[in-house]
Amino acid sequence: MNTSTTPRQTGSDSSPSSDEIAELERSVLEISTALAELRVTREAIGNKEWLSSDLAGSPGVSLELLGSTTSPLSALSSAGCDFLTPMISFLEEPLGQLRGEPGAVSGPAGQHDAAARDASAVAEDYRSTVESETSEWSGAAKGDYLGTATKLVDGVLSIAETAGTNAKAMIAAGEVVAQVVAVVTELITKAVAEIVPIMTSAIAAAPATFGASISEAIPQCIAIATRYAGEIAGQLGALLASGENLLTLVEGAVGVLKVVREGLSVIGDLAGGSASSSAAATPVSSAPGQSEIDGMRPLERGASRGEFDKPRDTTESGEDEFGDPLEGGWIPVRPTDG
Repeated sequence: MNTSTTPRQTGSDSSPSSDEIAELERSVLEISTALAELRVTREAIGNKEWLSSDLAGSPGVSLELLGSTTSPLSALSSAGCDFLTPMISFLEEPLGQLRGEPGAVSGPAGQHDAAARDASAVAEDYRSTVESETSEWSGAAKGDYLGTATKLVDGVLSIAETAGTNAKAMIAAGEVVAQVVAVVTELITKAVAEIVPIMTSAIAAAPATFGASISEAIPQCIAIATRYAGEIAGQLGALLASGENLLTLVEGAVGVLKVVREGLSVIGDLAGGSASSSAAATPVSSAPGQSEIDGMRPLERGASRGEFDKPRDTTESGEDEFGDPLEGGWIPVRPTDG
């Protein structure tokens, strides 16, 4: 005979074993739970519930502020106190670390958001296809089949939710860094506002004191700068704590996605096993000349094409494609005077 496969016969041999049924039920439950968890996580990230209390009360700012290049210490030069700038330049060092190109954040975030929308569209298209192609079915077989198809849809939606979560995490993280840039800039500006009157008075008195007034004023100005540096350090600590909270949420979402993919693999394996059976379930009517795949049920067709059991993409080093979604290139910008 020139056949490549032998159809499974109707009966106990074509039915899933009790272990397979139990594993399928566990996978279905895990996918449903995972989808709900991913939606909660996405909402928590979008609402910035991961922010520390020190940052939660600060007003939000635009992501574009990341690209700011202004120097708050430039006001010292305008006041004739530019000689003091090297002594308190440590105030601006955090800005050099925090600033970056907004596009380095919005670009990857947009890609994840597009992937989320595409995956959602695939899920909804598959849902409608299953409903239309099983419209003439009846009985428990139809209910069971539609139930399994629904879980496959939930699995794809879980992938969409994870991509959407990554997009929100990237944008939210960028906005919070920009928020800290704004706060640090404001603190430096306040420090300069306290320093300038002291130093300008000292400069004015310098001729009469033979420069002693300037010598006395410099330690006062450095003390003011040091005090504000402590406040800036507190803001950076709050940012680091918030970042750890955000990464915990993102890592949790990635872990949930792995559970979903394992569940989809189980469902796909069972669907693929039943795809060769021509008598195990009510067939969908097909016109003469249709291919064997076109005559299959929706789940079987997907399994035969490998749509539900594709290997995960990995990097050249073999690492899982779902790494840290916040990891990537950060393009710093240099501050300029003015």
